[in-house]
Amino acid sequence: MHNATDFFKKATLPALILLLSACGGGGGGGSSDDDDNGTPTAPSTYTFESKITAGESAVSYTGQTARQILIEDLVAKLVSLSENPGGSASDIEADLSFYVSGDVDSVNYEYSLDGETLIPGPTYGDISTGKNLSDKIAGGNSTGGGEANMLIGGEFFGWAELSSPSRPIDLVDLFIERVAAEAVDGNDPSITTAGAVSANIGTVTVDAFGRDYRQLIQKFLLGAVTFSQGTNDYLQTDFSDDANHEQDGEAPYTFAEHKWDEAFGYFGAARDYNSYTDAEIAGTEFYKDSDGDGSIDLRSEVNFANSTNCAKRDAGSTTGTNFTKEAFDAFVAGRFLINQASANGGLSAAELEELNGYIETAAKTWEKCIAATVVHYINDVRADMAKFNNGEFADVANFLDLAKHWGEMKGFALGLQFSPNSPFRDGSVDGIDLSDLKELLDTMGVAPVLADGSQAGVAPSGTAQAAIDAYIADLLEIRATLQTAYGFDSQDVANW
Repeated sequence: MHNATDFFKKATLPALILLLSACGGGGGGGSSDDDDNGTPTAPSTYTFESKITAGESAVSYTGQTARQILIEDLVAKLVSLSENPGGSASDIEADLSFYVSGDVDSVNYEYSLDGETLIPGPTYGDISTGKNLSDKIAGGNSTGGGEANMLIGGEFFGWAELSSPSRPIDLVDLFIERVAAEAVDGNDPSITTAGAVSANIGTVTVDAFGRDYRQLIQKFLLGAVTFSQGTNDYLQTDFSDDANHEQDGEAPYTFAEHKWDEAFGYFGAARDYNSYTDAEIAGTEFYKDSDGDGSIDLRSEVNFANSTNCAKRDAGSTTGTNFTKEAFDAFVAGRFLINQASANGGLSAAELEELNGYIETAAKTWEKCIAATVVHYINDVRADMAKFNNGEFADVANFLDLAKHWGEMKGFALGLQFSPNSPFRDGSVDGIDLSDLKELLDTMGVAPVLADGSQAGVAPSGTAQAAIDAYIADLLEIRATLQTAYGFDSQDVANW
């Protein structure tokens, strides 16, 4: 595999501002660099000038940006829900489903960044028209349209409560149906906390079985929509076909350039991603006005979705993982080859082989960020369960933390089935195949084991503590499988 990490040097801030000013966020020009011999080399930011229309950017992924915002706004809507006894569950379902399948073009998005002026806006349609999540989810939408062919092997697995066969959209619909029901049932479930004190959980997005639907929905969509589309659709474009390196309609880019951009847009990184520290991306400084125009361009100056998980895991690595740079450099290096191909009419055999290396690096590193995040939440769930005492939760926060961490663990883990480059699918790791992924998802179950030893309403067959100990042991086995599949260091796995 080509080592893309040696390919680049970080640009200075003035250089970044110059590049992004030329790029203009969603439009404008961009550039590659030249070496000492005048030979073009890859830029250090995701900026590429059109080989078709001089002075214009060849980069465009507005539809992907719109979908990132739709997921963010769906989360905000979930967080805003409160108990409404006697209310209409169907109305709440419709409100939530609006972000999945609604006609959003003329509606203002809710996404905001600490008082910053965001562009484009204020509507979703200002970012990109005609976009939704349901038409891009693996396996297709509720009416059988959309990406019906983007379910690898025609199979979706990992949530035993669904009938077989089922599709990812069925799970999204199930989650929305349940959280809507929770919001109108007039019942705030109670749990038993230390000292046999009964306490209400106080939120409608978590059910009595410890399932946090706000987390499950968001993390699952990041796999079933963004990761699936990026790795199983756009990075699978036939880049060997010279016809795909011709102009895409009247656009200032080729068909191949646009497909690569769409994959990058779903990864979610800002175009100067390498100029950020891991702490910035993982914290509150995950965006910046890189071109100094006084506004934050959603298309180029914000780090979204799985690109932030890469930084979080790098920041938590004790061995110095650099998932952020590995993924971004591969995206930039591949895009540079495709940009050159637009002028040359296609890729040589050697360039195609090099590009395939970048595809593998980008897809696998992206997936490592997700898998490492599953490991992180396995560790959190174990820590939450360690606070149980004699069948009781330490307090309500203990229960809600467990629900949150379990929801993130399971939601992210479900996404590992959507890439053809996965070590669970491509035979790249001895002893690892798809059956291992199915088994670990099944072992996680459809709810966490609670302090009384029950899981999804089923009482333990033995003592509560025996059930808790068994689940913790299962999680350690799952963690070991992920460590083997992705080649993680044991220190990182223990500390993430």
